[in-house]
This record gives sequence, C-alpha cells and structure tokens, in this order.
Amino acid sequence: MVRKILHLRRKRRLGPVPIADQLGLAASTVHAVLTRQRANRISHLDRSTGEPIRRYERDHPGDLLHVDVKKLGNVPDGGGWR
Repeated sequence: MVRKILHLRRKRRLGPVPIADQLGLAASTVHAVLTRQRANRISHLDRSTGEPIRRYERDHPGDLLHVDVKKLGNVPDGGGWR
C-alpha cells in the first residue's frame, strides 16, 4: 500500500485527498504515510524525476569544509611590491 501511495504521489503529483479517494483510505492515513516517507511536500520532490531531492547533510556541524579561493589580478607568486 505504501508503494502505491508513493507511486501516485511521484508520478501523478496527487495530494493526500485524491490518493485516499483512489485507494479507499482515509486522507489522514495517506498523509501520515507521505510524511513518514518524506514525500509530504511536492516542493521536496524533483520536478523532472519525482524523486526526493538529496541534499548534502552531515551529522555534526563542521563535518563538511568548503573553501572559496580567488586570485586577485596579476600578483606574482610570493606577493606583490609591498
């Protein structure tokens, strides 16, 4: 039943009430399944594939380090005139 609910959500982009009508379930049950499977918001799904969007998430702050590097002008290696 969970696979049927997720299939209707991803392929047809239906909400809990239309899915519940098609499957003969309560809308609250369908909403609970969608929430449990992290598919309760259409905005959380990729528009083209319908799959959940995967984000870079880490368990602890600072696990992922990001550094931006920018070269300024024609500064020779080792420094400029100062």
